[in-house]
Amino acid sequence: MRTPHQILQSGRGTTKGGLSPLPCEIIFERMDSILKILIIRAGALGDTLMLMPAIKGLGKDSDITLAGRRPGIDFLCPYVNRCIDMETSGWHRLFMEETDSSSFPFPSPDHVVAFLNDPDCRLRGRLKALFPESSVNMFPVFPAEDDKSHIALYMAKAIQGAGLPIDGNRVFEESLEFPIMRPVPYVARENGLIVIHPGSGSRRKNYPPTFWLQLINEIRKIQDDNPGRILLLMGPAEVEILPVFRDNLYERNITIKFLPEKEELISILGNTAVYIGHDSGITHIAAMLGIHVIALFKESSIERWRPIGPNVRILKNGGYSRS
Repeated sequence: MRTPHQILQSGRGTTKGGLSPLPCEIIFERMDSILKILIIRAGALGDTLMLMPAIKGLGKDSDITLAGRRPGIDFLCPYVNRCIDMETSGWHRLFMEETDSSSFPFPSPDHVVAFLNDPDCRLRGRLKALFPESSVNMFPVFPAEDDKSHIALYMAKAIQGAGLPIDGNRVFEESLEFPIMRPVPYVARENGLIVIHPGSGSRRKNYPPTFWLQLINEIRKIQDDNPGRILLLMGPAEVEILPVFRDNLYERNITIKFLPEKEELISILGNTAVYIGHDSGITHIAAMLGIHVIALFKESSIERWRPIGPNVRILKNGGYSRS
């Protein structure tokens, strides 16, 4: 494993990669001026965020309801018409043997696009029973093992394949060029805030705390006599390693922020000059906001999970990767 100093000195840039199309069931219907669309994606934060290019691509001519899990839906709610928390609103009944339509006080959409594993088609049958007048399309949560498509591209092309007016390739390419969670161009900040998120939802993705402590020391050496502020973001997944950082970081310009609320997190990231983190939901948010992101990948597939944004540098296993 290369040292943090070597990582900081690595090359810059990323690749969009070669991505294959997704075979989909296509159901074409007459398109009214405003399409009512229900998208179901019951995933973790990073999984849910990958819907962002497709949601932006559907545009203002669509009335979009997103059914999923928190905290992912919290970050996408400003970009859709309404959000439904599947864990608290009764939608868990969709996965029960007997589904009562009265449990879903929801007007029938024109299209239902669900990213749910449904090998025996039972879930599709229940959705069709709930919304008999709707076009119901089911897609696996993730693409097949031999399909190396980026998750965001996979979902955008699936939504396109469901007969909706979206160009999956185009919206994905645009998400790599423009900050889709912030419409204004990124402006570099001199002596700006450096944000570090030393965790993720999976330990196998993470470098140990000693790596991050050494990285902070290397950053201080580079900054020399003009040290800027460093902020460490910590969440529930980092509870176990939190004492290590509290016991070893004494500088006045280094702050540890635990469990910031959504608005505070967006505010912090919006005023960040450089963000460094693993493959995590917060890293994806930072990339979509257009700030400069250094994403450290260990086990995750870059082809599938590359953070999408215009200012992303990816380092794989301690070194720069062009994958």
